[in-house]
Amino acid sequence: MARLYYYLASGKLNPMLFDKLEAYPTKTLVLGLILAGFLARVDAQEFPTFTDPSKAGPDFLVQGEYVGLVGGSQQIAAQVIAMGDGKFEGVLYGGGLPGAGWDETNRFHFRGETKDGVARFIGLHGERLKYENTTFMGVLQEGKLTGTADMFRNVVDDSNFEMKKVERKSPTLGTRPPQGTLVLFDGSSTDEWTDAKFVDGKLLDNGATSKRVFQSMQLHVEFRLPFMPTAQGMDRSNSGLYIKDWEIQIGDTFGWTPENRQFERLSLQGLCGSLMKMAVPRLNMCFPPLSWQTFDVDFDAAEFDNTGHKIKPAMMTVRHNGVLVFDRYVMSTVPPGGSPDRSVEKVASPILLQAHGNPVHFRNIWVREKK
Repeated sequence: MARLYYYLASGKLNPMLFDKLEAYPTKTLVLGLILAGFLARVDAQEFPTFTDPSKAGPDFLVQGEYVGLVGGSQQIAAQVIAMGDGKFEGVLYGGGLPGAGWDETNRFHFRGETKDGVARFIGLHGERLKYENTTFMGVLQEGKLTGTADMFRNVVDDSNFEMKKVERKSPTLGTRPPQGTLVLFDGSSTDEWTDAKFVDGKLLDNGATSKRVFQSMQLHVEFRLPFMPTAQGMDRSNSGLYIKDWEIQIGDTFGWTPENRQFERLSLQGLCGSLMKMAVPRLNMCFPPLSWQTFDVDFDAAEFDNTGHKIKPAMMTVRHNGVLVFDRYVMSTVPPGGSPDRSVEKVASPILLQAHGNPVHFRNIWVREKK
């Protein structure tokens, strides 16, 4: 039933149907049959998927990150998220982008659409962000996002703003393996992997598992998400980086917030960079799709005494696009739903790049084992 309410809330099912069925004692059965048929169509749908920016269409050119000033002095930023068919959602930040100046307090939402080559935006607020809020009005034209943002009148006298598009790069992107490091993938060979295949020439497709096994280590991984503007939730590009049985989620959660994804399944514990179904990253550091992104992981395996008693839990530090999102997070014995008697904490384990049906690609993967 949870998925039914999601589709009702998102407008994908007619709520009048639900209201009419409330009067019938068999509504649960009827709704179940309707939902099963509807979900079968949804699950079978092929979402448009792009891995080449030159073929991604006009919405891709609008989507992205913007930075600038309001009132000529106050730093602000925005993330514009393509939803398909010329429609967009957006998030406005005070101070700058997440991980690059955002004050982690002031965050507002908006939506918009493109007509005749011009994207126009209006603010949103209220329950499920379904009410327009004219304190924010914007127009994107010729690469500039301009308008008024009255929510910042408490710090500036003039609410006019101008922002320009930026393309951030992780400070660890392209980092060369330090001395004593094992290179798992550099585009020249897949010899270190099983179930591995090249894509786009020198990239590694998801679904590969390392042949070698590891305990404590430092790991660097670079990945790129496809552009899937009409997909929703966890269908919007999905993969994962597995260390032992724990998953660091990989997916297109660019611009997701607790407000604009309040009713989305795994909207927090499924954020890119999250410890899947366990913990929420300090910041949502997901870049726009088709941007190269990085994970830098420092993993300390659990320690046991001679009797097999655990004397120190496993801990994980994760930097997503160079920003610390988990700092020595204490890992559970097994992931949620796992059986303690099947824990792999004591044994060295491979690294897995999860396959989930989407063209998520990887490059520049190296690991340094810790003694």
